[in-house]
Amino acid sequence: MTRPTDTATPTCHKQGMAFASRPPSPWSTRPLLGLGLSALLACAAGCGPDDGTDPGVCKQAMLAGDIVISEVFADASAPEGSSGADEGREWFEIYNNSGGAIDLEGLTIVHARPDDTRPNQHIMGTLTVPAGGYAVLGNILPDLRPGWVTYGYASDLGDLFNTNGGKLTLKCTDTIIDEAIYDNVKPGASRQYDGGARPDYTGNDDAANWCEATPEGSLEFDVDNYGTPGEQNEDCAVIVTGMCSDGGTMRASVPAMPGDLVITEVMPSPGAVSDTTGEWFEVEVHRDLDLNGLVLDRAGDSSAGDELQDEACLHVTAGTRLVFAKSMDPIANGMLPRVDGLFGFSMVGGSVSSPGDVQLTMNGTLIDAITWTSSRAPALQVDPDFADATANDMPGVWCDATTPYGAGDLGTPGAMNAECTILPPAGMCMDGATLRPVAPPQAGNLVITEFMVSPAGDDTKQEWFEIKNVGVDSFDLNDLQLDRVGDTLMPVGVRSVDCKPVAGGGHALFARSTVPADNDMLPAVDATFNFSLVPSGDLRVLDSAGAELDAVVWTSAPNAAARQLDPDQESVAGSVEANFCAATTAYGLLTNKGTPKAANLQCP
Repeated sequence: MTRPTDTATPTCHKQGMAFASRPPSPWSTRPLLGLGLSALLACAAGCGPDDGTDPGVCKQAMLAGDIVISEVFADASAPEGSSGADEGREWFEIYNNSGGAIDLEGLTIVHARPDDTRPNQHIMGTLTVPAGGYAVLGNILPDLRPGWVTYGYASDLGDLFNTNGGKLTLKCTDTIIDEAIYDNVKPGASRQYDGGARPDYTGNDDAANWCEATPEGSLEFDVDNYGTPGEQNEDCAVIVTGMCSDGGTMRASVPAMPGDLVITEVMPSPGAVSDTTGEWFEVEVHRDLDLNGLVLDRAGDSSAGDELQDEACLHVTAGTRLVFAKSMDPIANGMLPRVDGLFGFSMVGGSVSSPGDVQLTMNGTLIDAITWTSSRAPALQVDPDFADATANDMPGVWCDATTPYGAGDLGTPGAMNAECTILPPAGMCMDGATLRPVAPPQAGNLVITEFMVSPAGDDTKQEWFEIKNVGVDSFDLNDLQLDRVGDTLMPVGVRSVDCKPVAGGGHALFARSTVPADNDMLPAVDATFNFSLVPSGDLRVLDSAGAELDAVVWTSAPNAAARQLDPDQESVAGSVEANFCAATTAYGLLTNKGTPKAANLQCP
């Protein structure tokens, strides 16, 4: 549409926008640009550069708040292979809040840093904005304006700032009509004043009333660039501390108190998907409350936690089991049945010296926290009888999950846990009906004496290794840790209610499977491990504190035969590769050779 303007000002042509419009809010009477209708009664292509620093004299008298800065687009995003330069692509939006049409001729625009350093200014030509209407001002020559820009100020204001913020000021002579600071600039997304309220010159002074444009709530006005130029902004979630909207009515939020939320299951080390997307933990709700302000965190890192924030009340009821995860994407998160919230920190497998942990806080108060010293692909879950914020602090009431979910990992995210076999207190075990302290191996008494790396059958079921108690006194296998240096898995702990003694001169067997039909008819297996033995690799046994008791490194391994330590070299110092040889005695179904849990033969 072409309209006559002042003869001193060029005529401009209003262009319709290609994207769909949203319905107007109850407080706005402007026409929608997306329908191709003019939002301006008259428009100007823009003035040339203003070389002076004196403010302009406005053609029409204005009061503070008559014109309001409502949106800023400071950093353009470009499709892959294209330029991301901001020249000609920056803009900001203003709103006529005066109640009548306003001609902006003579209005001075100043762009500077928030502390008013590095100022640039532009004095506007004729541009009439109707009551309740918007204008979009861009850093582009008037004749090159895209459809979403109403007025071009060329390069007069300099570049809008991508970092450390900027300030836009509108004034008539020395009267400030509005000013707004913008910050937290992200490529391809405008900063918007809350679209749930009429733009207001005092409201836009509060950074809490601004938010980043989103692909879901805004318009892709240019490829990979989102905002609402000339349109109602999206509704920001304006957070009021201690308050939330319950069906449109603001009320005080109901905070969690210690014990109201209980951590009941954690998955620090998924096996079916990557840790970066597949980690999760479960929280059981013990009282009706609101999650607004709840912080998901780790005590064991230096990063701030992830706070759950929303304008709406995040209400949950007693008995609900919530799942917090690294990703909403079912493919990435291992097909979790539900995700109630996201966290960004990394969960760790944990060790005795550096435990993994998760904690919940609200308003600085600890609601619940747990720690663990080892984990593997199954989730760790608390016994349902101990699902409270005090009892779940005891390591003995946690166990590995056994129920498959989603992509094949084991756990019960969002559902009741299975009962655990409750372990004795740390450092204790049951000797028949008697609870006694675990007897750990003394230094030098535990020696790795044989290992099967490449069995004739399935490696994941038929790999094993043997240790021997070369001392006189019995020791227990309880709380030992089995490990490979050359992998990324955490050590596997030997967990048992019953004491697992090994007499002086006796052997113990660790294997991938306890099922005779799968493991080639091995003798009774004392404990299992989940890491792979490789042809050029290593393995080690650690005590409960992570100190190494014995380790073996090898550069090659025979097929279908174990490597066994020469009986004359059965010591920690002697368990080096040169003292091992290939086994020659068949066992099981006679397809593999070795002497599992029995004395080795002399090496040649």
